[in-house]
Amino acid sequence: MEKIKNLVLRKIKPTREESEKMKDFVIELLRVAETVTKTQPIITGSIGKGTWLKGDCDIDLFLMFPKSVSRKNLEKRGIEYGEKITYALKGRCKIRYAEHPYVRATVNGIKIDIVPCYKIGKGDKIISAVDRSPLHVAYILEKLDPEFRDDARLLKQFCKGIGIYGSDAKNLGVSGYICELLVIKYGRFESVLKAVSKLNPGHIIDIENLWFRDLTRIDKSTEEIKNKFRGEPLIIIDPVDKNRNAAAALSCENFMRFVGKAREFLKNPSMDFFFPVKKELSKKEIKSLQQRKTKFLGILFDKPDVMDDILYPQLRKASERLASLMAHHEFRALRKYEFVTGKKVALIFEMETWLLPFIEKMVGPPVFAIKNSRDFLKKYKNCLYGPYIEKQNWVIEKQRKFKMAHLLLRRFLSDGPENLQKNGVPNHIAKPISNAKILQHDEFWEFVKKNKEFSAFLREKYFENQSTSQN
Repeated sequence: MEKIKNLVLRKIKPTREESEKMKDFVIELLRVAETVTKTQPIITGSIGKGTWLKGDCDIDLFLMFPKSVSRKNLEKRGIEYGEKITYALKGRCKIRYAEHPYVRATVNGIKIDIVPCYKIGKGDKIISAVDRSPLHVAYILEKLDPEFRDDARLLKQFCKGIGIYGSDAKNLGVSGYICELLVIKYGRFESVLKAVSKLNPGHIIDIENLWFRDLTRIDKSTEEIKNKFRGEPLIIIDPVDKNRNAAAALSCENFMRFVGKAREFLKNPSMDFFFPVKKELSKKEIKSLQQRKTKFLGILFDKPDVMDDILYPQLRKASERLASLMAHHEFRALRKYEFVTGKKVALIFEMETWLLPFIEKMVGPPVFAIKNSRDFLKKYKNCLYGPYIEKQNWVIEKQRKFKMAHLLLRRFLSDGPENLQKNGVPNHIAKPISNAKILQHDEFWEFVKKNKEFSAFLREKYFENQSTSQN
């Protein structure tokens, strides 16, 4: 174990030279920011907390404004100050948009997000979504012993290696802040994994006992927490805000993966957990998928030029909408996935039902509903078969409009971006998906063979067993 940890740290821990260079740059950045803005600038994120990984040297510079500043003025001054800081450092910048606009700068090859926020105290209600970040930095600097910073680094790289790092909309995983909190709670890297390996869904971690100070209310507090954060697989009470689950973004799939991989590592430690080699589908595995006798459909289109935090929720919503559309027409998807590669997006559906008979049965109103019966019979007076009565209801059989799932998709997607939006496809997806290519049969498998990243993605989804997380 120690040998593996040391080998990993050699790869991920910044060298003394890198650390000194970053320290000098941060000092200059803060000096310029304070001079230009007259605000209280602070470095947040892993660099601000001293737990950054080698090569991951993006900087988050937060400009803290008093609560008296209006939201509109905060956004305006945030952009203005961000641009001034960038130009003073002879860099270049763009305006980006999240909950509110901010400036993304590049100076000497280093990316800097310059973000305005409100200065709040512990327990204060936030005004913008990023207001807690400076409090997180202060908490970690106070509570995380410098001797344990390498353990936080190891845990971050472990989560990266197993594919669950990042609490953004793309990854739905574990944030750097969560890694640091787990080290504060459990100690050394292996102690964290031992604790994680024993977790069950719905587990509560309250490091500062913000909910459990009164020992006579433990059961009541547990019930209140589980009701407040219902459906969230891991509940880590944010030490700076008792009403926030710091692990709220973590999906059930990634939680179980975390638990399972922790157990696997403790049983058989290996560098592969930290630096895995993504394996493509073998010929045997492709044949195995084809022998499922389902049908794989891929909807391939250009990637919209939007942030991941906008893109991935919209892709999931579009996927749900198309699955719902097909289900309405009796085409059932067994599985569905969203995949982004380079400048392309693929929505993948594995169809359990993709081909239907020429004839469709429609059950109408009961014969006792006189008016409804008359309307039904009038509407379907020219049907192919019927009307006839089945038990108490009128029934007709008519020609099915869509006999194959891909024809339904093609017709729906060809309706133009405006109509697609009206029919539930998110705005940033509607335009590119209206020009999508539908992949099926040999075309789909050719895409799999040519795209190594996609092939590895399918292999992970279909052939990686997660049962160890429930042992």
